[in-house]
Amino acid sequence: MPTPQKTTMRADIQGLRALAIGLVVLYHLWPNRLTGGFVGVDVFFVISGFLITGHLVKAIGDRPHPRLLVGFYARRIRRLAPAAVVVLVFVLAVSLAVFPAASWAPTAWSVLASTFFVENWHLAAQSVSYLETASQPSALQHFWSLSVEEQFYIVWPILLIGVALVARKQASRAIPIAILIVGVLSFGWGIVHTRIDPDVAFFDTSARAWQFAVGGLVAFMPLPTRLVRGALPWIGIALIAVATLTFSDSTPFPGFAAVLPTVGAALVIAGRSDEGSNWSWAFLSRFGPVKWLGDVSYSAYLWHWPLIVLVPQVLGRDLDLRTKLAILLATLVLAALSYRFVESPVRKSRVLTARQWRSFAAGATAAAVLAAGAFGSVGVANAATAAANAAIIAKVSNGDSCYAAAALDNEKCADPLGVIDKGHLPASLADKPLAWQDNCIDDVTENTNKLCELGDPNGAQTVLLWGDSHAGAWSSAFDIAGKINHWRVIVAARNKCPSSLVAPDATAFGDELPKDQQSWCGARNKWVLDDVAPRADKVVLANLWANYVFPGGNQAQDAGYERLVKGVESIGRDVTVMQHVPLTGPTLEKKVWGPDCLAEKAAKECSNPVGQAYPASTSAVFSALVEDGYGRQVRYVPVFDRFCDDERCYSAVGGVSVYFDGSHLSHSYSSSLGPWLADSLGDAKPLAESNFRAPGN
Repeated sequence: MPTPQKTTMRADIQGLRALAIGLVVLYHLWPNRLTGGFVGVDVFFVISGFLITGHLVKAIGDRPHPRLLVGFYARRIRRLAPAAVVVLVFVLAVSLAVFPAASWAPTAWSVLASTFFVENWHLAAQSVSYLETASQPSALQHFWSLSVEEQFYIVWPILLIGVALVARKQASRAIPIAILIVGVLSFGWGIVHTRIDPDVAFFDTSARAWQFAVGGLVAFMPLPTRLVRGALPWIGIALIAVATLTFSDSTPFPGFAAVLPTVGAALVIAGRSDEGSNWSWAFLSRFGPVKWLGDVSYSAYLWHWPLIVLVPQVLGRDLDLRTKLAILLATLVLAALSYRFVESPVRKSRVLTARQWRSFAAGATAAAVLAAGAFGSVGVANAATAAANAAIIAKVSNGDSCYAAAALDNEKCADPLGVIDKGHLPASLADKPLAWQDNCIDDVTENTNKLCELGDPNGAQTVLLWGDSHAGAWSSAFDIAGKINHWRVIVAARNKCPSSLVAPDATAFGDELPKDQQSWCGARNKWVLDDVAPRADKVVLANLWANYVFPGGNQAQDAGYERLVKGVESIGRDVTVMQHVPLTGPTLEKKVWGPDCLAEKAAKECSNPVGQAYPASTSAVFSALVEDGYGRQVRYVPVFDRFCDDERCYSAVGGVSVYFDGSHLSHSYSSSLGPWLADSLGDAKPLAESNFRAPGN
């Protein structure tokens, strides 16, 4: 078995680093132009696998002893921690100084996750799609890949040293075989996981390990012939280019698709391009700007994403061409400063290198300071949120208030529809209802039995609010109504899992639910029916009804709702359904992000014609229930007049944003509906006696 290649500084690898960081930064700035630029991260994974494997195998060959781990980890701390700590402190400080308290806790949790190398799992737990551009991302979302690398750095040396100690004289053969086995298993799992749940698979270290393994195997490849050395790198660059230009956010990733950039990067490294050959990849990589960008690529990666996320929030507007170019320049300047004054000095520090324990002590101290700052931010944010909630209750309970929904019933208030107080408009996603604040809403990718308990904990009656994420959005309203009417409120909400005994196989705009998620959804709803509903005096269903009624989909949805009504009736309870909240755009898929629209435009412009806000699909379920004879068993709460006049439905009412995103009620507006809900729920009429049909039809 050939010995590993030497891993001294190579121009071709520095050029590959420069290419990778260029692709990532340009993709994040212009995602619609360079649609597959995210594969630059995959290139970095292969480079890391090659370099780290080469260094480790060389060290193991000299002295295979567990003490090697101490030196290895100390070097990793000095290499990676300093610049990362500076960026984490920067993001946390900006969050505390500039943004509303409601946004502090999410940032603080990301700081903690990034500090302890688990940001990828933090994002996976939230089912965040890295390639999704419609939602407001975290300023530290890019730390997912650094977390994956750190997890690789923790496990990889233990694996290789363990194999060497077991195999002893056969280590030179056993190590590449072990790497190959890990790579094959990881690749197989990556394909399966991408098919099952691509959003989570994207962040899954075990689905990415094969990319590091590919780089590791390249370290054992012999030097190719001169002709091959000239061709391999350019073939590899071509493969990366194809992935960059043809992949997009709709490409299932990593899966099979990741083979293209991974093999491309491996070919560039394996080619060992000759620096002395004109027009070779290594020759081009020797040029000053290319080499410099490769040198600062780590710092550039750290800085570019926080700037892209934070700058538009500070400016209060989307990024235009001029601002994007300014961010690009700022990224390069900050990368240069970070590399010159943070990365290099700490990595070469005589104080830290003289004693290995000092590197560990410095890393632990930095982690402790970040953790303290993050936990402190969470505490302050929770206190501020509690104070804000108390203030909201006071506002919405004031009969003379013109705040939010209260203005709709107060004749002393001016026209409340399409009115916003821009000075108090929270950042997008910073005004989520209690189900999100209390982390008691299930995600479709989870198989848990989370519940929220709101309202009056000593209430004489119990109300069960049950449904998909739109039930979660009503949680703040039910909390206030519960406190007013002395109800104990239980919220059973799961994303993309409506309160039906037939789990949907897809949403109306084609987002398919894998079999396991359908199974979890069905099991969850059966559990709520069997174990939770019997504890309630009243059962209320709230869903994005139109999201699960569509041609070609699961046609058993109507039967699923009817079976649920029968099940609730069998335990002696009635079912009440909430009317659909208005759609914000022309279709379910084409939503208008409420807070963003209100920040940029006149509030009246952030509205939707009634015909679009309430298409026929929003009441199709209710029509089916009446037609099938359930019009008396099911009661109905209309919500139309809380959002709309005769012509349009608005994203701002009484000075606040109705939504926190493109379809879900904000905490502020949902809370303000509490007093109205306290009255309306008790007055709900049977569906058969209600005008439930879509107002726009």
